[in-house]
This record gives sequence, C-alpha cells and structure tokens, in this order.
Amino acid sequence: MTAAPPALRTVAGIASRTLAAAGVPGTGDRLAVAVSGGADSLAALHAMRTLMGPRVAVVTVDHGLRPGSAADAAFVAAHAAELGVEAVVATADQDELARHRGQGPEAAARAARYTALLAAADDLGCKWVVTGHTRDDQAETLLLALLRGAGPDGLAGMAVVTGRVLRPLLEVTRAQTVACCEAIGVTPRQDETNADERLLRNAVRRRVLPLLEEIRPGAAATLARTAGLARVEREWAEGEAAATLAELRGMVGRDDGSVPAAAVTQDAGGADLNESPDGGETVSLPLGALARLPLGLARRVVRAAASAAGHDVPPAAAVDDIIDLAGPGAVDGARVGWPGGETVLTGGRLHWPGRSAS
Repeated sequence: MTAAPPALRTVAGIASRTLAAAGVPGTGDRLAVAVSGGADSLAALHAMRTLMGPRVAVVTVDHGLRPGSAADAAFVAAHAAELGVEAVVATADQDELARHRGQGPEAAARAARYTALLAAADDLGCKWVVTGHTRDDQAETLLLALLRGAGPDGLAGMAVVTGRVLRPLLEVTRAQTVACCEAIGVTPRQDETNADERLLRNAVRRRVLPLLEEIRPGAAATLARTAGLARVEREWAEGEAAATLAELRGMVGRDDGSVPAAAVTQDAGGADLNESPDGGETVSLPLGALARLPLGLARRVVRAAASAAGHDVPPAAAVDDIIDLAGPGAVDGARVGWPGGETVLTGGRLHWPGRSAS
C-alpha cells in the first residue's frame, strides 16, 4: 500500500479493516470485483488489487437495458487489461430479468446482475464477489426501507458479508471513492439513468440525502450507524428464531407439543409428514406452541420455517395470515399460499411441504 496515492491508501485501509473484522476472505481465496465503471466500483477494484494483488479478477455485467451499457462494459474490460487483471464481460439473462420484472425494473436488474456475477465468478475460480457499495449507499438503503414501511430487519441495510458477496467499502464515503479515482487518474463512467429522479433511489440520493446533510451534517454517517445497530439486533433475533424453530420442530404432540420427538409424526393415512414426495424436507410445527410465542418471535419462526422447507420467504401479510391459523377456530385443511410457497394446517400442526432445491 505504500506506493499507492494517499486517497487510494485511505480506501484500501478502510476496506482492509472492514474485511478483517468480518473474517474474510480466507487465505488464498480469489475475489471477483463487480465493476460497473462508476467511481465506487473502480475504487473497490483498485483497493482490492492493492490489498490482494493477483488474487483479484474483474466482472462487469452488460444488462442491455440502456444504450451506453455496452460501451461501459468495454471501458471496464479495457481498464482491467491495462492493469493486467483478468476480466469477464457477462451478459444479463433476459429470462432472469423477465422473471423479476414484477418487482420493478431496478429489482429485476439487480437480481439478474447478481446471477450473472456469481456465474462469472465461478468461471474465474473466485470464491467471492466484491461490490463497491459505500456508506452513502447504506444510508440510502435505510431511507428507502423506511419509505416502504419495512420492519426492523429491513432497517438493518446491507451487511459486509451476504452469502458470497463482500462489501468492503461500507465504511467508505462516496466522496472518498471519487477522490480515489482522481488520485489514480481514471475517469469514471457516468450512468445517465442515475440522473432520473423518477426512480426513488435517485431522488433520495440527489435530493433527500443532500437536504438531510444540510439540515444535520453527518446525517449519512448517522443513518449508516443506525443500520449497523439494527443489523446486530437482527443477527441476535435470527439466532433466537433458529433455536425456537428447532425446539418446536422437535415437538411431535398436537396442540401442546408435549410429546417427545422420538414419536413419529404421521397423518391419518400413516404417511410420514417429515418426508416430501419431491425430496425436500417438510417443516411441521405444533399450533399451540407457535400461538404462545411473542408475536415478533412467531413471525421470525414462520419465516425461518418457510426457508428451511425450501420455500420463498413469505411477505409480511402472509406471515400474519399463517400466525392467524394458529389462533382460535383453526380449521383443519386451511392453507396460506404466496408466490413460491405455502403452509397447510393438518392435525393440529402447521406444515410447510418440503421443496427440492431448483
């Protein structure tokens, strides 16, 4: 890091401490940096190259959704070649875009991008994908979560490690990434869609956050810190939910769940309810025990149960509908469905039919 310009050393130093605190990457792990051509991702590339040297590769994704995307991808590939860094230009899968289009254009593009990034990382032999999300992005994410009425988990924002994705710049400001690019003499590409304030994130970035900074200097840092506090609480709560789910799954009785787990759970026809015809793992919980949980914990247990059975996590309304099944007047055979999952009430228990991984 001593040969790097001070602005790059600053970004690389923060990234190094952030990754060390998270315990990643492992010795010898290769990293694919997702580079769009913007200041944040270029700063991430140069910081990771400073820290990791030849263990770094580049992936850029051409979504094909705007006229300049191919030129941006070509710029990134050329810059990687100048640095002597292996690079892959990936193309977003149009079927993947279509599959997520109902969530909005930004969400669809994000889903397709991560699918392409992870596939390209595999091709490059990289264990991790590194993104250039900054502290400013974290603040924007928190504000967007508030605007859509997210619960506590939504306020936790982005984590440094999510699956195979690393975000080492979450304590770096956007101003620092711009300064880094100026110091190394590279001009970032400008995505013209970032000026379109009809997109909520752009409006928050260009109008709301600057106003908050004017009213209360340091607002972005404060919002990012709030996300960090919420994330710690979420991690604790997820551990509690996992332990409670395991306990409830071990209860084979009906309403009170008092029968030891050594018994075999069967329906009236003698079928083992822990088996599923498609090879997944059915999750089965006693109504009475679920109903006695505090509402916040019950919601987390329901979401965890759906995930354990291979279902998509149910939206908030479906979670509450499932909990209502455990209330008075439960009717055998009642079910709650949502895109990607369902829950069925049978024999005094809620069942999430197991689904094989696709």
